[in-house]
Order: sequence, then structure tokens, then C-alpha cells
Amino acid sequence: MFSTTEREPHSVRKRMISNVYSKSYLQSSPEVHEISHSLIRKRLLPLLNIFAETERSVDVLELNHAIAMDFICAYLFGLSSGTNFIQDAKYRKHWLDQYKRRKSPHTFWTAELPALRSLLEKIGIMVIPAYIKSANREIERSCYNMCQSAEDSIYKAEANPTSPVVYKQLSQSLEKTHAESGNTDSYPKSLKVASEMLDHLAAGQETTGITLTYVMYCLSQRPALQFALREELVTFSSSLRFQSTSATDTVSAPDLPSARSLDALPLLHAVLMETLRLHTAIPGPQPRLTPHNPAIPTKLGEYGSIPGGVRVSALGYTLHRSEKAFPEPEQWKPERWLNAEKDQKEEMLRWFWAFGSGGRMCIGSNFAMMEMKLVLAAIYVNFTTAIVDDAGIEQADRYTASPVSKKLILRLTRVS
Repeated sequence: MFSTTEREPHSVRKRMISNVYSKSYLQSSPEVHEISHSLIRKRLLPLLNIFAETERSVDVLELNHAIAMDFICAYLFGLSSGTNFIQDAKYRKHWLDQYKRRKSPHTFWTAELPALRSLLEKIGIMVIPAYIKSANREIERSCYNMCQSAEDSIYKAEANPTSPVVYKQLSQSLEKTHAESGNTDSYPKSLKVASEMLDHLAAGQETTGITLTYVMYCLSQRPALQFALREELVTFSSSLRFQSTSATDTVSAPDLPSARSLDALPLLHAVLMETLRLHTAIPGPQPRLTPHNPAIPTKLGEYGSIPGGVRVSALGYTLHRSEKAFPEPEQWKPERWLNAEKDQKEEMLRWFWAFGSGGRMCIGSNFAMMEMKLVLAAIYVNFTTAIVDDAGIEQADRYTASPVSKKLILRLTRVS
């Protein structure tokens, strides 16, 4: 879906799975409840408590990628078929290293000149290094294996505490569509589903991991704001407090606050929105093709009569630095989202583009917001964070922008 150029095929695919990413579905989903309970209580909080008790510094960029990976994979494939990057540090480091290898300037050939790349390789000119191809194969294989495990779990309910929500929805939708249309496409359905799942997996872990990292970076510079956020969270609910027995005794542990109630907390929302604005995980150009319709020429701003088939782009980076919408745009000011009058807030939301907009808007935006609010609430109810090493924290100048140093080292301290 992500790389589908034509409007209609993209819309058809998106409609197949958009309902399981809707806010109403996510907030009432028993799978989301079980995933959140398991990942927060059994995996994340016990690990963070160890870091705090041993006064061990932690690279939160790597950890946040692990958190995001476990959440999205559990929702795609089911808890038992997904990853456990939070606890399995060795495999996590290996997988993330392979993933980073894929993101090199050489991807230009695949993205922009695939036909030329194919022709060159047929005559023996390899424009993509072998190590990148090897990394791609491993990432694709790991995704395909999770798809196979998810497929098996559909028929063995006891094997997976949560169903493979997205995998199951897409797989069954494709079967239904093919049956109704008499589809004779020879491309295997299993590979269609795996390809789609890989897009969701990659986008879900990378962007969320980056955003969580910059939220923690910004909060670590403002202890008073951490305190205010904790006050909001604790006043609202004490159920997020870590108890040493909760890693093994999840049955008696209190329920986590609902996604709907977390979504209504103003300071938590403001902190996240301001980070998404200033440190957009994907600040790079979002390409679109102008439609072929001579009767209605495309007009963008001051540019009129743009012919069809022209690639145009907008960038979250520039939109989010509109001084009209965001006074002092280079400053991280969560209070702008709390204090704005109605007209100003509407103007900010009109320019806000962390997830895109329209038919091509990020399908996982609701999932990402829900997940990030829960993770941040769980962390800052129980711990304070302080910077140990933020060298190279500035965002890289690229489409998906993680810190230049690819790390952020923080120290966690348990709140008494």
C-alpha cells in the first residue's frame, strides 16, 4: 500500500484494513488491552526498574525501537508470533543493525530507477552492495516467518493469547476479494500479505522509536515538566505504578488505564504533539503525483496548470516551522497546545503534518498515538530521566530522521 502509485488500488487496499486501525476499534479492542498489559507489566517496567536500581545508563533510542517493534508486531501477528525485542537484547541489536544497513544512499536505485537498476544488474553491474541485499533478505525472512506463525495461530487459538489482528484482517479480505472477482493473479497471497506486513512493521517501529526518544530527550531537560506530567498521570490513575510482583503476577495487577482516558490528558497530549511537530520522525518530502485531468488542471498555491504525472511534495519539516501557526517555531513549547485560543489551535492543526493527511495519511497514526501515550505514562509515573550523553542528538538530514549519533543515553531514577 505504501508504494502504490495509483489512487484506486491504494484505496482498495487501505479499506481492507483501515477499520482495525481506527481509534474507536483500538480503544475497545481486547487484543490491544492484552498486548498493552503484557508488554508494559511483564516486559518494560521490570526492565526499566533494573536499570534504575543498578544505576545503569541506557540507550533509549535502541530501547524505544524495541518497545515500538514489540507493540506493532504483537498487533500485526499476535503476542506469541511477534517479537520480544524488549527482553531479547542480543537479537534486537542484530536485527536493528541489519535494518540500519538497508537504509543507505544505495536505496536510491530501487526507489527512483528500478528499471535501470534491473538492467544494469542483468549485464553484471551490481549497484546494490551484497551486504544490503543480505540484510534485506534477513529482514524479509523474519517478517515472513512471523506471518507463517500468525497463520498457524489462527487455527490454534490456545497458541496465541491475542489474535493476529492486522494479518488476519488483510488475509481474509484478500481471500474474499479474490473469490468475488474471480482473480487469476498468480502472485501468491502469502507474499502479498507479507509485503504489506513488512511495511507496517518497518514504519511502526522506526518512527515511533524516534518520536519516543525525542520526547524523553526534551523532558529530560525540564525536570519541572516531568513533575507536572507525573502529577497529571498520578492524579488521574495510580494503576501504572510498578510493583515488583507485577512481572510475574499480571493477573492480580490492576488494569492499565484505558486508551480513551489516557487520550484525554491535556499535558501528555501537548508534550507528544509538540515533539511530533518539532522533531517529526519523517520530516522529508512526501511525494504525490498530479492527476491526469486536462479539464481540471492542478493548482498548488501560486502554481497553476501543473500537468498530470508531475511529482510534487510537501515536507512536515517546513510546514511545522510556519511562524504564523507556530510562533517561535524552533522552540519546544508544549504549552502552545495548552494555551492556544480556538482559532490558533485550529490553525496549528491545519499545519500539523506529522502523519500526513487525506487518503495517503499514515494508516497507523491512531495506533502510534495510543501506544506512545501509554509508554510515556508508564515511564514517567515511575521514573525520572536525566541526560548522560546527548552528543549527536540533532536529527539527520534525511527522509526518516533519527539522531545523527543513532543514540541517546539517559539515566532513570525510580520515583519513591
